Amino acid sequence: MRPLRLSSAVFAVTAVVLPSLLIQVAEAAPRHERQRHVHKSAKKKPKPVVHRHHAPPRQVYRSAPRYVAAPAPMPAPAVEPAAPSFFSPYGWLITVNAKTFVSPRFTGSDDYSFIAFPTVSFRRPGEAPEWSSPDDNISYAAFSSSGFSAGPVVAYRGGRYDRGNRELWGVHNVRWTLEPGVFGQLWLIPDTLRARLEIRRGFRGEDGFVALLGADWVTRWQNLTFAIGPRFNFADARSMRSRFGVTTADFLANPVYAPHSPGAGLVSAGLYTSLTYRYSPEWAFTLHGGYDRLTGGAASSPIVRQTGSRNQFTVGVAASYTFQLSR
Repeated sequence: MRPLRLSSAVFAVTAVVLPSLLIQVAEAAPRHERQRHVHKSAKKKPKPVVHRHHAPPRQVYRSAPRYVAAPAPMPAPAVEPAAPSFFSPYGWLITVNAKTFVSPRFTGSDDYSFIAFPTVSFRRPGEAPEWSSPDDNISYAAFSSSGFSAGPVVAYRGGRYDRGNRELWGVHNVRWTLEPGVFGQLWLIPDTLRARLEIRRGFRGEDGFVALLGADWVTRWQNLTFAIGPRFNFADARSMRSRFGVTTADFLANPVYAPHSPGAGLVSAGLYTSLTYRYSPEWAFTLHGGYDRLTGGAASSPIVRQTGSRNQFTVGVAASYTFQLSR
C-alpha cells in the first residue's frame, strides 16, 4: 500500500508544479515566438481608451473641418474707375470754332450787318480746354504760366463807306482794316474770374491805337457754361478822329454834319455774356451777345447823333468741333 501513496503524492506534486513551470516558461519566451502560433483571425486590435472628460465628442471632431470656415478677406477700398478718355493720349487736339455775329455796320451805326469768321485752338490730350469769350479776338498764347498768358492778337474792323449810307454822302470813308497787337490775360480766380487786355493798331496810316479791357465771371453746371462781364473800349486821338471826327471838307460836302475833332479816351462801356452747351466731347454750341454804350467824344459825334445810335448791340452763335491730330 505504501507505493500507492507515494505515487499519489508524486502525482499531486506534479499536477501542481508542472503547470506553474509551463506558465513561467511561456512568459519568458520571445513575443514573436508566442504569436507565430496564433492565427491572424484570432488577433484582436486593442481598443483605444478614450477619456471623454478630456477628448472632444466624436461628432464634433469629425465635423469641425466641415463647418469651420476660414475668415473672410477684408474688402479692398472701393476705387472710382477712371472715366475712359474719348481721345487718345497722343498727338494734339484741334478745336475749330465758327463764330457768327450780327452787329452794327460800324461803331455808332444803327444799321446792322452779319459777319462770320473761324478761329482755331489746340492743346495736348489730357489738358483741360481753357475757356475763352466769343468776343475775344484771334490770339495765340506765346507765353503761359500760373494762370497768366500773353501773345499776339489780331482783330478785324469793318469800314464805313458813303456808298452804302446815303446819309453820309460827302463824309470821308473809313476803310476796313486789320489791327494786330498784343494781349495779356490773367485768371484772378482759377477757371472762374478772368481779366483780359488787348492793345492793337491798324496797319493803315489813318489807323491809331485801340485797347479793349474786359473781365469775365465764368460758372459751370453739368454741360452748361455761363459767363458775363464788363467791356471797356479805348482809342487814341488818331483813331477817334478817323472814326468819329468830321473834317472841314466833310462839312463843306455835307453841311448836315458839323466839324468835330474828338480826343483820345473811352469809346464805350458795356457788358458781354455767353452760354455754351457741351453736346459731346467733339461738339459745343454757344449763344452770345453784348451791349455797349458810346461815351465821350464818340457819343457826341454828329455822325452818331444825326444818323446813328449810342446804343450798340451784338448777338451771335458759335459752334466748335474738336478732333485729334495724331503724331
